[in-house]
Amino acid sequence: MILLNCISSHNYELPVEFNKQLFKLDSKAIRVTINLGFDGEDLKLDGYDIGKTVGDMWGDSDYEYSITVESENLNKLYELNKVEIGNKKKLISTLSKFLSLNEAYTVFHDYLKDNNIIFKAFAY
Repeated sequence: MILLNCISSHNYELPVEFNKQLFKLDSKAIRVTINLGFDGEDLKLDGYDIGKTVGDMWGDSDYEYSITVESENLNKLYELNKVEIGNKKKLISTLSKFLSLNEAYTVFHDYLKDNNIIFKAFAY
């Protein structure tokens, strides 16, 4: 389970299956955490940046972002990655091989767009 801090300032607990931490940075100026997992049947990449560097860049000390590929759009992603449809753990493992970096959001966004896979993007 991961805890997400949403726009309304309420905390929402989402059950995330096969959650994998893609990237983590913890320094005096910035903390970055990016995870990939399944929220029910939907695949979700979540990121959270906080710290002075974020404040200098965006005018606020925290920045949240996510990409969700809903279940009805996942078959193409499974096929593209040569993973048996429905094998969530293997899909996460396969995707994490090229998404385990600070630029995971942008790389995943572009990868989905380039392969015509429908997704929802969020940034705050």
